[in-house]
Amino acid sequence: MIYFFADHSPQRNPHLEKLSHVLRSAGLSLFSPEFSVANANGFADTVISGLEQCRGAVCMLSSEYGSSYDFLQGNFSLPEFQFRLLLDYLQQHPNFPLFIWYPPNVGSFMPEARQGQFITLVRNSLSEQMSLSNVSSPIEFVDDIRYAFEEVASTEYKLDETEVFFISNELDEHDAADVLDMLADVVQTQKISIVQNSDIDYAAYCSEQISKSRLAVIYFKTSSDWALPFTQEIWKRAGGASASTPILLIGDTNPQENLNIKMRAPRVVCMIIDGILIPLEIKVQYEKAREGVIA
Repeated sequence: MIYFFADHSPQRNPHLEKLSHVLRSAGLSLFSPEFSVANANGFADTVISGLEQCRGAVCMLSSEYGSSYDFLQGNFSLPEFQFRLLLDYLQQHPNFPLFIWYPPNVGSFMPEARQGQFITLVRNSLSEQMSLSNVSSPIEFVDDIRYAFEEVASTEYKLDETEVFFISNELDEHDAADVLDMLADVVQTQKISIVQNSDIDYAAYCSEQISKSRLAVIYFKTSSDWALPFTQEIWKRAGGASASTPILLIGDTNPQENLNIKMRAPRVVCMIIDGILIPLEIKVQYEKAREGVIA
């Protein structure tokens, strides 16, 4: 989850909405604290609590300072107050990154006086944990964020070479175990069970582990609502059409609504078959992957 600075500035709102949309489309969940004038003195605790749930922060700057409020620490706009709290937080959390976007096309050419002072504070506070971008496109800015997190993920996660990387949801844990039992004596398999409402970035980990595997298998029985969007996300993160590892999205015909699950994409095979045939089909697709047949 990403801590995302929010503001009620009329100039900034359309750009914030566009940036938040691009961030979510990139698979990044966002946390923006709610502010109440009546509880301004408790807002610092809200910010810190939010930061502790996140693995990075994004701040957007414009030429407008916006409304200011009286906090215990002084009179500041919401972005400046959160930024000042972040400076202290970063000192205690050296691996926590902050990405700042100051696009050239937001507001007037010259910033307001207080905003100019705030921007100067930002520039003078830059450190290895912080990056300031002036690109005009939110897509380009978010690409830089994704790349940074992918680099962190590759060093944080323990990745192992394996033949089949088997991914399932905790809702299907029992059935997935049966499938894995039938594969155990035939092919080397590494598995992961996705836990609902976990803070783990499974998409980041799985896209990295896929590159270390001969074949990735996403199995589902009762978790079709999870399986399709998750496959689409890790397919993009793992390289899409240019990915080196093929993905098999495979589901059981029971329940019947699974028959509606379809995905057509390069390097992806999607099939819904009888549960008893699933281990055999995984073996078939694994052999095709070894021979380089899956395209």
